[in-house]
Amino acid sequence: MFARVVIAVSLLLLYISVLPTTRVQGSTSIRYVNVNIGSDWGNCTNPSTPCQTIQYAINQATHGDTVRVAAGTYTREAAYDLCSIYLGYPTVVCIINKDLTLIGGYPSGNWSFSDPVAYPTIIDGQWQHRGVWVQDTEPANPPTAGITMDGFTVRRGLAAGQPSGSDAQTFAFGGGLLADHSRVTLRNMRFENNIAAGGGQHNPYGGNAAGAAVAIRKSAGTVVLERIVFTGNWSKAGSGTVRGGYAMGAGLFLLRTTTVASMLELYNNSSDAGDTTGSGMLNGETADAFGAITVMGYADVSLWNVIARHNRVTGGDASVHAGGGFGGAIMAEGFPTTDADGDGQLESVTLRISGCELTDNLSEGGKGSNGGYAAGGAISTIHSTVFVSRCKVLRNTAQGGNGTSLQGPAGGGGVHFHNINFGTPTVYMDNSLIAHNAARAGTGGIVGGGGGGVWLQGITASLVHNTIANNCLTPPLLGSAIAVLSDGVQSGPKPAYIHYNIIANHTQACDPNSGALFVHDNTTAHLNRNLFFNNFRNTFILNSGVIHGFSSSVFANPRFIGGAQPEHAFRITAASGAINQGYGSSATNDIEGRPRVGTPDLGAYECCSAFLPVTRR
Repeated sequence: MFARVVIAVSLLLLYISVLPTTRVQGSTSIRYVNVNIGSDWGNCTNPSTPCQTIQYAINQATHGDTVRVAAGTYTREAAYDLCSIYLGYPTVVCIINKDLTLIGGYPSGNWSFSDPVAYPTIIDGQWQHRGVWVQDTEPANPPTAGITMDGFTVRRGLAAGQPSGSDAQTFAFGGGLLADHSRVTLRNMRFENNIAAGGGQHNPYGGNAAGAAVAIRKSAGTVVLERIVFTGNWSKAGSGTVRGGYAMGAGLFLLRTTTVASMLELYNNSSDAGDTTGSGMLNGETADAFGAITVMGYADVSLWNVIARHNRVTGGDASVHAGGGFGGAIMAEGFPTTDADGDGQLESVTLRISGCELTDNLSEGGKGSNGGYAAGGAISTIHSTVFVSRCKVLRNTAQGGNGTSLQGPAGGGGVHFHNINFGTPTVYMDNSLIAHNAARAGTGGIVGGGGGGVWLQGITASLVHNTIANNCLTPPLLGSAIAVLSDGVQSGPKPAYIHYNIIANHTQACDPNSGALFVHDNTTAHLNRNLFFNNFRNTFILNSGVIHGFSSSVFANPRFIGGAQPEHAFRITAASGAINQGYGSSATNDIEGRPRVGTPDLGAYECCSAFLPVTRR
């Protein structure tokens, strides 16, 4: 699947290679647009006589210009739409082979300041057109196309694949904004109710749908994203006669990018893989759905202070093999030894998440004879190197699909870190809260799964100074807090290092069959100074599984402060058995940015020091 996504991007350039080059470098200008009082004539450089449409001003602009846009709602003007003429898809705002800055939020008649909250500037695709498209048709020919966009709402954009044809024709990317081979900076933006709808209904497999709000592919330079809200966006893949398509990144889809993003908020975004009346499997693939943020390809992505709530991913239904749902909030997939399109770049992914609140997200498998797999209610990563710090992962669910023959398994109600084919990826997660998450299998014959809080499969993993509490699973799943296993790993078993955590309140009602920490056959977990409390069983080892260091554990009451808000209920009091028990720990701060004083306390929270707000970037 990943190779086809990359090739689809390359094929697009073949379709548009006849586009004339329009790159011009020289002096830059400021151009002005006001939908309420403007008129499309001249060059838009007089602030007293602005133009009326954004696209007209863009067509007058040269490389490096700035376009200031007054409050109002802007829709497509067909006569000026170069994307429809040259790229074959109608778009409200189209930038081809230019690098421009667009700033919204200006009050009518006053160009001295911008306030997009008080003066909203809206790009409306009316569920008929893409909102924004930035395209470099000749990436090897500088200067690069690009966009800086600040202070806009992009709503009701639509990217729709065709019912039949090649992947480039049936796949759908970026209903709100699509950027290919371009520089991208977005600030103070809102993307709402955009759709990417895959086609391919007449093909053996349905068209993929990715980045309903924003899709950025093979970016030029580092992508910068700051203060962006994604809400109500929908990636819906096509059906296909044998297998449905993949649905990915309803909020944000990043393919082959270096990205630094801060203060992203994602609410109620959905990715639905394509349903089919066929068997559901083609060339070993099923119709899977990936997180509200999806990262693929050779990518280096840093996410700072992310909030994701009530996002959902659902695998496709099929007569036999239903698709899976992976990472309700965030999903990353790499192929560290593969060069998908022969450009010399291996498809390795590095993902860093620092500061996040991921709550009430859902990954669920589709329905079929064999129910679909569900992995990572909040986060799922496959073949990726991952760093997670200062995150609150609460009330997320991985729900396996229902099967008339076999149940859909579930792994990682909170987080799911998975590596089967490659030996190099690792995960390091520290100073985080993983609580009230659930892994639930679907109906049907028993398959397996587990890890109500954390699933570690085939990846060298370190869990350090986390609080893992009150997570659940349904029988016959195993490991209500943490599941460690190496099933199917081609590069050999990989160890887990579990140090200075609190693992608590995994009761018999939530896990009647196993233990809070489950270590599977032929797998090793190395423990150091973890506090166990109020678990039905602390550990469960299958056959040749091994746990080292359990004798260093602390068995005491962590004395959480409790309260109605789970986000704060797992702070510890002065009477906690976790205080000053982190012998040998080098941690300097806790989940909320408070300093760790002297010998650190166990778990994510340091007790009893003055609260310091989390630093935002």
